[in-house]
Amino acid sequence: MNEVQPIRDPEMLERCYQIAQAHDKQRGKREACWELILLIGFNTSLRVSDFRRFRVSDLRGRDRAIIRAKKTGKEARVLISPRVRREINRLLAGRKPDEYIFQSRQKNAVTHQYEPLTRQRVYQIINTVARQAGIHERIGCHTLRKTFGYHYYQKTGDVVSLQRILCHSFQRETLVYIGVVEDDINKSLMDFALVGKRKGSREAEAPRNEEE
Repeated sequence: MNEVQPIRDPEMLERCYQIAQAHDKQRGKREACWELILLIGFNTSLRVSDFRRFRVSDLRGRDRAIIRAKKTGKEARVLISPRVRREINRLLAGRKPDEYIFQSRQKNAVTHQYEPLTRQRVYQIINTVARQAGIHERIGCHTLRKTFGYHYYQKTGDVVSLQRILCHSFQRETLVYIGVVEDDINKSLMDFALVGKRKGSREAEAPRNEEE
């Protein structure tokens, strides 16, 4: 099974934001805010399965997102930088506190309340943005988290902190997860070539006598 990749190119990241913003200008009242998906996904360590269930009151005006991770069951307190916080507040302005930040068009059959966006729908949105941006690598929900990790590491070089942020057991696990090990392997292979000697070389013209 192929692993999904982070988005490594900063210019491509900006292109993804532009595509999401263009969509949001035309979106209907109940459509998900694509820019908000990218904003949270690229700037926090949160999994899609966790942050898609946030309500407006969980994020708006807060400097930390507090969740209980669905996968591990542990409580996570994730710092939100001032710049990202301002953008989140802008995108959530005017929304009701108890609304899901990514609210679907489907209602719960029992409560008759709107459900949060499904993970499958978030996957579709991420892939739509990526393909429109011209990204041809394998993309999935983990691309958001891996992109955060990749650029955090490129900016800080601090694998110890990143390992703790991503809740990994080993540093190598972190480096593999964010695609840095793959980058290093690819770089090492760029200049690697085992090929025959070029014709016309001195060795080719005058074979060495093994008895000498």
